[in-house]
Amino acid sequence: MKFSSETQIEWLPDLDDMPRFDVVILYEDGPTGRRAKRFYDKLIHELGGECDFNLELWSFQVLGIPEFGESAMEAAVQADLVILSLHGKAGLPAEIKQWIETWTGQIIDRTPALVALVDKPKSGCGTADSTLAYLSSVANRTGIDFFAHTVFSDINTVLAMYYYENMKLSEIASSD
Repeated sequence: MKFSSETQIEWLPDLDDMPRFDVVILYEDGPTGRRAKRFYDKLIHELGGECDFNLELWSFQVLGIPEFGESAMEAAVQADLVILSLHGKAGLPAEIKQWIETWTGQIIDRTPALVALVDKPKSGCGTADSTLAYLSSVANRTGIDFFAHTVFSDINTVLAMYYYENMKLSEIASSD
């Protein structure tokens, strides 16, 4: 193979040279797990090839089984980011709250982030708000960075909001 001064060599970093970024997803059920995975996929897309990502997914059901709950705990203690995805209609189950308390108590010399992905309530339901308030208080108490994101779970609500926003924009545009 012959190289000339016009040949460009693209350097691709070796995974060993890239910082490791550990992510743990805790999810309530199938739809919330898929939502969290999409969030994770967007994160990877945004950060490109800057990190060597490692993902572990754990359902709330599995966290209740002692052996699996402990394995999830070990992963979360070492994680850079923990994503908690839930509907928020019924609040956090007691065993999940206990798991969160135990997890945050085991974090030493680390500053992970906790992201809560919670369905936006269709009406004035305080359960999602109280769940976010609880998670925020845990984060403040333990020094964890906390980010809350509420999302619409009902496609009809999303479509209605989209239609409403587009109608407002078209009214503004036609009034000019």
